[in-house]
Amino acid sequence: MGMIQTFEDLTIKGFDVKEGIRLCGDDEEIYMEVLWAAMEEGKEKIPLIRSVYDAKDWERYRIEVHGLKNAMKSIGATYLSQLAAEQEAAVKVENYSVMKVGVEEMLTQYQFVVDALKELLGES
Repeated sequence: MGMIQTFEDLTIKGFDVKEGIRLCGDDEEIYMEVLWAAMEEGKEKIPLIRSVYDAKDWERYRIEVHGLKNAMKSIGATYLSQLAAEQEAAVKVENYSVMKVGVEEMLTQYQFVVDALKELLGES
């Protein structure tokens, strides 16, 4: 598929754009601002989440995936939000095997979201 240029293209990539806009008070301009912020934050958060996971800093990891869960829900990145929620739940009950299995998928999906936003916002 080609470059992402419209909300429809973002929907094709798996974003629930209607929900994201709804969560932004039905204001597309605010939604665009939130998308921009999510893209910028992702550039820093992906390596941060990986490093706190690798350091086994479970409290910080829980905080980071909790924030990721909420941020991704707010832009309609529902699948990534669900993956982060699963990681958060696993940390809370110290289920390290679920964390180990899910962390790479979550970070890969996070990179996919950031890359899609870069395309949409012209940062490719």
